[in-house]
Amino acid sequence: DAFTFTFVRNPWDRLRSAYLEKIASGKFMLSGKLQPTFAEFVRFVASQDPKTMNMHWRPVSHTCLTEGANDVKAHYDKIYKLEDGLNEQLFEALSHTNLNFPKVEEAFMSRPPSLEDRMGNYTHAEHLSDHMELVKLVESAFADDIKVGGYKFESYP
Repeated sequence: DAFTFTFVRNPWDRLRSAYLEKIASGKFMLSGKLQPTFAEFVRFVASQDPKTMNMHWRPVSHTCLTEGANDVKAHYDKIYKLEDGLNEQLFEALSHTNLNFPKVEEAFMSRPPSLEDRMGNYTHAEHLSDHMELVKLVESAFADDIKVGGYKFESYP
């Protein structure tokens, strides 16, 4: 039998990273707008159908079928959380195979901004109807990912 596994990432961190790397950097445009605000980006993502979302922010539950997306649920022997240490988890996952894997690049091992700073992207963004608006949008759009990973905004990552 094959050992099956996948990785999930905290949706709040994932969207924040996608915004910084793809949107704020100018690599992608949304609806013809070159640099939307973070709040505009989260609202845009939350309004999309996951089936047609860009792969950089599509819920893992739709890509890897971790939680019944499209009424189909894949079985995984292990679901790893990216924030629990990518390098160690890759070695653990690959220990179930006959494959060797070189050390993960240092780029994946960089220290993220503080929890307070990352949470502030959501609670102190411009033009919010209430300070938890973006948090709630992510909770709704990424409910399956949050369930699979056992994530909570208050304790993220």
